[in-house]
Amino acid sequence: MSSNSDDDDDPVMRSSTERYDRVGTNLDWSIILASASSIFFGFLLNIAVNPPSYFTFLDNVILLAALYAVTVATAMFIMPVIFHASHYRKFDVERFLFRTKEPVLIGIICVMLAMYLGLGLALTSKLPVQIAYSLASLPFIFIFFELFRHMHE
Repeated sequence: MSSNSDDDDDPVMRSSTERYDRVGTNLDWSIILASASSIFFGFLLNIAVNPPSYFTFLDNVILLAALYAVTVATAMFIMPVIFHASHYRKFDVERFLFRTKEPVLIGIICVMLAMYLGLGLALTSKLPVQIAYSLASLPFIFIFFELFRHMHE
């Protein structure tokens, strides 16, 4: 075996280009998630500004909770971009990759909460509240089962 192939397998010896490609990929995900959650925020904001006539006080509270959740999610998805911009001159790739995981995870959880609340609100227009929010939870139950199934493989 040549020493060159050993260098390719050693993460310390990898080129700086590969490390920055990992940063670019991480930033791309954050930008895409921030854009998508901003669009979702726009839809929820439109509903909050022009609520349907059948919305109750509880529906408006749930809508506001969804708006807050998607606002926090958008802010969390923007955090890696802000961190990169503010630490660009003394940029440490490994630290950046480590520090961006938490805000993105918080953002994903908040988007999931906002989606659950939004889906629940949509279903309450046609179904009783308990059934509507039970049905709204099904996609997320599936996601958690898949997550745990893959964690145990």
